[in-house]
Amino acid sequence: MRATRKAYSATPMKFMILIGALAIFIINSGVAATNMQNQHPMWAKVSFLRQRILSTVVSETIPCLTITDNSCKCPGACMMPQNTSTPVCKLNKCYGWNKNLNKCVESGPAFTPALVLQAIPFTGIFGSGFGNMARWDIFGIYMTVVFGPIALLIIGCCCVMFGCCHQDEACADCGKCLLSCLGCLWGIAIVAMWIWGIVTIANKTTLGPNGCPLV
Repeated sequence: MRATRKAYSATPMKFMILIGALAIFIINSGVAATNMQNQHPMWAKVSFLRQRILSTVVSETIPCLTITDNSCKCPGACMMPQNTSTPVCKLNKCYGWNKNLNKCVESGPAFTPALVLQAIPFTGIFGSGFGNMARWDIFGIYMTVVFGPIALLIIGCCCVMFGCCHQDEACADCGKCLLSCLGCLWGIAIVAMWIWGIVTIANKTTLGPNGCPLV
């Protein structure tokens, strides 16, 4: 019985060490990626081009193209004259105005980065595609599904290690069976949500935080 208790107590300790190593790996990977983006000239060039593109898009009001008989004619079809003392046009929702190209552009979240991040298994299981879209509500659901059971398991392991639960042969077998069933359901839930995220982003059925579709 003592051998069974020692073996059952050692299993949670090994699992906690594994979880700790995984957490350290994830943190180090994030730090390394951040350093690469800050130091590599290619990432610096991409960041510069992105800021340059965003700086050419206006998302508020545009001056009227012409004014005839106190009637404002807007330069694009994505805007409407604003009834104010200032002759300006107000952009419709989910649209912006590119000053360089003089045309309307959609202002929703970027489609390609969201799909790529969600399609990669290591980032997709955490809902990174929805994080890229600034849909933090869906991203929070993913994080809860991934890390919630781990937190509950750590609490349960601590209870077993500190003798809060009665331990014998029957309890050990029941605990192993329960962990196996919950682990199987946990894995199915993670895979199902990962696939659902890819499908919903690919079909552009999930809108951005401002209600605009993916672009």
